[in-house]
Amino acid sequence: MRKNLVTDSDDPFEKIKLNQTTAKDLDNADQLANFRSKFVIEDPNLIYLDGNSLGRLPKKTKDLAQEIVSEQWGSRLIRSWNEKWLEDTVRIGDKVGSVVGAKPGEVVLADSTTVCLFKTAVSALLSNPTRSIILTDDQNFPSDIQALKAAASTVSKDHKVVVIESNGLEAPVEELLEAIDETVSLVSLSQVAYRSGCCWDLSTVTEKAHQVGAKVLWDLSHSVGVVPIDLRKDEIDLAIGCTYKYLNGGPGSPAFIYISENCHDLINPIAGWYGSKDPFGFDPHSQPQNDNRRFLTGTPPLVSTLLIEPGVDLVIEAGVQNIRSKSVALSERFLFKAEKELLPLGFSVASPLKHKNRGSHLSFSHDSALAIGQALINEQATIPDVRPPDLVRFGFAPLYTTFLEIEESIDRVKEVISGGGIDRWKDEMPVVP
Repeated sequence: MRKNLVTDSDDPFEKIKLNQTTAKDLDNADQLANFRSKFVIEDPNLIYLDGNSLGRLPKKTKDLAQEIVSEQWGSRLIRSWNEKWLEDTVRIGDKVGSVVGAKPGEVVLADSTTVCLFKTAVSALLSNPTRSIILTDDQNFPSDIQALKAAASTVSKDHKVVVIESNGLEAPVEELLEAIDETVSLVSLSQVAYRSGCCWDLSTVTEKAHQVGAKVLWDLSHSVGVVPIDLRKDEIDLAIGCTYKYLNGGPGSPAFIYISENCHDLINPIAGWYGSKDPFGFDPHSQPQNDNRRFLTGTPPLVSTLLIEPGVDLVIEAGVQNIRSKSVALSERFLFKAEKELLPLGFSVASPLKHKNRGSHLSFSHDSALAIGQALINEQATIPDVRPPDLVRFGFAPLYTTFLEIEESIDRVKEVISGGGIDRWKDEMPVVP
């Protein structure tokens, strides 16, 4: 059992946590507290701890949606392409790029996360045809592994995906580094694992891959907007990520693609009119764009693309370093109380204990995880996330999660167990757990 919360000297919450232990004190000292009022929160009793799956709705997004539908689409119709839309898609992509340490033009908003991963993976494999191995790990998102296998089979029958086994908790760093050799074409990993929340060090893996001439493709879906990222500083080749978690872009909002200048020769394997030099020339022989817009394919989903901007603006305004500091404080506060009050109730920690090794969610295993999750949602106005068969995930979105919510959520978990909630919900199997 740890005697205090965070002990890292660079954490601005350290002194407060060691000397003022109430949640109210921590909320009063929170420099990001005012951001909560910028989100739609209709039920103040609802504790939402699933921002690692779908972020809350920014108030400006709600207003913007009405303006897009009524004015940009409703009144201006197709004229909006020349008036706003062509420029807006590039501009918002640059804003996302600023969050991950990219320079203007290096990040484009494109398709779904899986499609973006497939496109970048195939392009990387085709650029190094003499190598046939794709390395990943078993904590990678299942859809990522599926897309990597599809990319391998698309390129050739000789390409294959090798999945490095982990202990289910920590990133298998040593095992992966040892497996990176001259047969490897591509290493593809999720920076933050969706189940355990373990966080890879981008530079360590990328440096080893570059030493043997391999490329690295990072999925930033569970880290962008809450973990400091500097793609150019760490010399990252390729990255993709979703925008509906900590960037609060809304359900199904398009993902982004980052391609470094060192990969300027990569070719989009799914070419289309929107990625060509003259999109509105409609020339089937048109060459691709010279910059990263070449990885665009068809007409972008304009409405959902435009709705990303208010959430990204909030992240930029708050600053990712500040967001990370609060993220660590929230998760450490939760873990501190959970060690005392949840572990005796059959829970065990299923995330790395060192905060530098994890993202912004904590996972706990329990034999009745699904029932606990359903009881929390339906009886306790608390929304966590369940990953079958035995994980309950608690996600901390620093722009709107409070320390009081951290305290109260654990009390509600205890109430579910002591009040018979497991028995009432043990046979429920929702489609979305």
